[in-house]
Amino acid sequence: MSDHNDLPSPSEAPPSGLPALVPPLVTMVEEHPVEPDVPSGASRAMWSVLDRLEQALDHETAELMALRSADFNRLNEIKSRLLLDASRAMRAMRDEVADGRLIARLSTLRLKLEHNRLAIGMHLDAVREIASAMTSTLIDAESDGTYSANSRIAGARNAKAQAS
Repeated sequence: MSDHNDLPSPSEAPPSGLPALVPPLVTMVEEHPVEPDVPSGASRAMWSVLDRLEQALDHETAELMALRSADFNRLNEIKSRLLLDASRAMRAMRDEVADGRLIARLSTLRLKLEHNRLAIGMHLDAVREIASAMTSTLIDAESDGTYSANSRIAGARNAKAQAS
């Protein structure tokens, strides 16, 4: 058996061009190595769902920010299905202890959801503004001006000008 002193210490630089060698972390219990925790099926499912959800959010946000047309109904269906899958995976994991990596990943997801919400809100505000402008234009085009406030003022001015 080789001695542990044969391994380079973390402070020593590896020879040029070679990666640093770091021994795997193994816990010893009564002189028997214990393998690191293997993620459960529910945990693996949760990570998979989070990967797909982040990809969908990134895609939709990129489309919105680039002002490109996309099938937003389909993207919404995908996000809804993935959020349902995440909810189911979380329920399956309820007896497991949450690790720091998962909590950090959920924080990242929260930020991406907020960014996506802001991009959607920006587009909804633009749609409302355009709809309002179109509504005003249609009302003005269909009206003969009889009942508008501007036409009464203009009519009163014309009447005064003719009376003088």
